[in-house]
Amino acid sequence: MKVRLPNGSEVEATNVDFETMQEDWNEYKLEDGTVLKFKTVVSSIIRTENYDPMSGDPVYHVRSTNILRVKVPDELKRLPASRKQSEEGGGMEVG
Repeated sequence: MKVRLPNGSEVEATNVDFETMQEDWNEYKLEDGTVLKFKTVVSSIIRTENYDPMSGDPVYHVRSTNILRVKVPDELKRLPASRKQSEEGGGMEVG
């Protein structure tokens, strides 16, 4: 099959089946105490007819989705404006 690369050129490519062996989360703790957890989930892989000129390895393109989870310390949280009004007895406007 032909695929269009990000640089606009078209090359021959082949879908490569794969088996997920491990999908770990990367975790980062920010100085404010927030914890960010990232995970990349691969949905498809293609091998192009191109080769890396330095290593001779084939060039692969990976389609993936990044998943983000955030844990924020309670002292950094704020209620959305619509929930504040509701809790203060003002109700929420629907329309």
